[in-house]
Amino acid sequence: MSPSRQKKNKKVQATFTPRTSPIRPLKGGILITIGLLFAVALVDYDPTQEGIIRAFATSTETSSDPNLVGQFGRDSAFLLLSGLGLGSVFLLFSVIWIGVLNLVKRAHLVTGPRLVVLVLATLASAGLANGLQLAWWPNLESIFPENFFPRGTGGLAGYWLNEAFLFETLGQFGSFFLLLLFFLLGLGALFSDPSRNLFERAFQRWSERRADRQPTAAERKKARTQKREERAQKIALKEEKRQAKLDRKKEKDQIRQEKAQKREEREAERRQKREAEAAAREERLATRAKEDPEPESESVAAVDSSLLSGSIPARRRSRSQSRPEPAAPARRATPPTEPEPEPEPEPAPQPKPAKAPEPKEPEPKDSGLKIVAGEKIEKAENLFPARKGNYQFPSLDLLQEPTPPQERHVENHEETAMALKTTLAEFGVKVELGEVHTGPVITRYEVYPAPGVRVEKIANLAKNLGMSLKAQSVRILAPVPGKGCVGVEVPNRNPSAVCIREIIESRSWGDADAEIPVVLGKEVSGKPLVADLTKMPHLLIAGSTGSGKTVCINSVIASLLYHSSPEDLRFIMIDPKIVEMQIYNSLPHMLIPVVTDPKKVPGALKWLISEMERRYQVFARANVRNIAGFNSKIAKNKEEKKRAEEMEAEMSAEERNALLEARSEEEDDGFEMPTEKIPYIVCIVDELADLMMVAPADIETGIARLAQLARAAGIHLILATQRPSVNVITGVIKANLPSRIAFKVASKIDSRTILDEGGADSLIGKGDMLFIPPGAHTLVRAQGAFVSDEEINGVVEYLKVNGPPNFLEQVQAQIDAGDEEGGGGAEGDYEDELVPQALDVLRSSKRASTSMLQRRLRIGYNRAARIMEILEDEGYVGPENGSSPREILRDLD
Repeated sequence: MSPSRQKKNKKVQATFTPRTSPIRPLKGGILITIGLLFAVALVDYDPTQEGIIRAFATSTETSSDPNLVGQFGRDSAFLLLSGLGLGSVFLLFSVIWIGVLNLVKRAHLVTGPRLVVLVLATLASAGLANGLQLAWWPNLESIFPENFFPRGTGGLAGYWLNEAFLFETLGQFGSFFLLLLFFLLGLGALFSDPSRNLFERAFQRWSERRADRQPTAAERKKARTQKREERAQKIALKEEKRQAKLDRKKEKDQIRQEKAQKREEREAERRQKREAEAAAREERLATRAKEDPEPESESVAAVDSSLLSGSIPARRRSRSQSRPEPAAPARRATPPTEPEPEPEPEPAPQPKPAKAPEPKEPEPKDSGLKIVAGEKIEKAENLFPARKGNYQFPSLDLLQEPTPPQERHVENHEETAMALKTTLAEFGVKVELGEVHTGPVITRYEVYPAPGVRVEKIANLAKNLGMSLKAQSVRILAPVPGKGCVGVEVPNRNPSAVCIREIIESRSWGDADAEIPVVLGKEVSGKPLVADLTKMPHLLIAGSTGSGKTVCINSVIASLLYHSSPEDLRFIMIDPKIVEMQIYNSLPHMLIPVVTDPKKVPGALKWLISEMERRYQVFARANVRNIAGFNSKIAKNKEEKKRAEEMEAEMSAEERNALLEARSEEEDDGFEMPTEKIPYIVCIVDELADLMMVAPADIETGIARLAQLARAAGIHLILATQRPSVNVITGVIKANLPSRIAFKVASKIDSRTILDEGGADSLIGKGDMLFIPPGAHTLVRAQGAFVSDEEINGVVEYLKVNGPPNFLEQVQAQIDAGDEEGGGGAEGDYEDELVPQALDVLRSSKRASTSMLQRRLRIGYNRAARIMEILEDEGYVGPENGSSPREILRDLD
């Protein structure tokens, strides 16, 4: 590079070297402030604003609208627009820009020549504005408010420079281009090369920062790519681990199967070996008996005793039985005096059984698992009779025979038990396995928690255990009543149905000492579940739709038909759903036809209450406490009556007449005592929720009174509902029905409503139930007995041989009359009982309306309306008066 070029570059660098005077930023701030004040005053300027200078310069009307900069702003804006017009905008922009240059330490760029050029450019901008309005844009002033420019768009400067001088001298185009040239020179002075250098430096800095960020962006992109690769590697590693785990599991399963197969083979070999040894032993004994008959009895007795001692383990027996084998050939060669010491080694095993009641060997913790097969049902030796008087019981052939239970391998239960133990260990719960009780549908695994393990911790793992065991639902019984363990109930993969026939012909049914036995199903252990309805004494059945309630009711009815004749038991069935119990209308046990109208149900309950009260009067006169005592007394009276008739045949005529007079005096009170035994009455309600919607007060009161008092009278209730809510199963009803059956429900709240505790929400449905036995506080899980519609139809058709049902017409008439009057009984009852109370209500309230009687007397609307009609017929109240109360016609005081 030449020396002249270097000097020139140094000169340029010296020119653009910023000065660091501390006054320059202050100047810049002042210039920017002045420029912004004038700009705000110009923007908020209104030609109508008052001003001191404007008042002398113009004659236009003014207003009091203030300017943002005040009086100074109004006058300064007026002066700028009057002098420069639109050129004032360029002037203010130039002032603000010069202030900016002072702030950014570029004030050295503002030199004297540049200021002169800026002044000329300002005048040129005013002249351009005037020229535009004069020649090119006549309507330019119309864009702004009226009288906005006092002296035109170019002000006085623009007028004198352009219109008065240049326009006359250079013409339209000459003046325009000359003014434009000076305006561009002013712009050049503002944005000259040194000024442009400022923007270039800013652009350079931005470029440098961008260049600095590019490696960072590349690094971020690289990091993202690396993360994606690491994530892909982790996923691949997890997949490899999962596949390896599956492979290990398959290997373990294969090894387990091989071990099981080898175990079976070894067991078969041992069995064959034992059979061969037993056959060889029998041959040796037979040979020994032929050769040496005297010691035969001793040796045979010793061998037999060792074989029959069940407490000796198999290995010890095999050793003790194999010891005499080598002595047999020696015995043949020795003289007959030598067999005498031989009885000494043979009785030697006999003290070992005394030592070894060692069935306590399974109790070690590693071998504590014990599979308890389901209880085998033994058939009863003496089934119920085919006939009882004129009544013929249905045949068992009408019921389906149970299918043989499917064979289950012990290994399946062992695997489930080990999986259960492993899952609990994963959650930090150490347990030891106990007994495994297998049932038809549910298997219960008993585990013994280690010391320090809380039972609640196991109970909270039900869902985790269900997922691990792949079970439909898992219920945890913590603890098992009467045992120091926790029960885990798991559904069987191959459940078996529980048929009602195998329970009816079982010993549990035949030996049941019950007045009204009912079949419910099988417990988890496989034991038949047979309950006595007289000890319950009432039953509540609840569960969701399709859980097994109707089948349970059918099995209860079928079991009663196989046990009791119409002389022993009568039915009252209430079916608001109409179709469920219509088939039972032809039963000889029916007291009345099936009640399907919910409005008649209060009448049926009222009749049951009146029948209960009548029976208690009979019991009081007979000096007995319950129906069982009365029926036994009737049977005893029949025997005594028979003997009395035999004695009466031997009496004379005078003695017979005196006896008849004494009997007639005893029976003058008019009360008719039954001479035959009184049958039990079972009232079955299929859907309680529908009834509670129609007449909740009457239904609840009737059920509560029967549940409290009807037990001794032989009247029992069976209530079923598919909506177990507190509006249906009220506290009054539940308090008087201690025996309850809960099938599967939707939530724990429903389970607590039925059973006062959870558990029914974890059942699997299809007959799986929880039962509260009478007098017990623990739940019994069972599988309900199944009876199909075809079986019920067959039993009902078979019982038609006993004749048509003997309905009590007076009972039906009383129920129908109660329906017409609001559900409660005959008309005379209302007149005798409630009419005086209604008169008291009218006397106290001085108003007569049906709704008031309904509220005060707590009765249904139909019944209240009937009472009001009776009062109208007797002249107490007048006819209806629209929505107003009736008129009271008599003085009730």
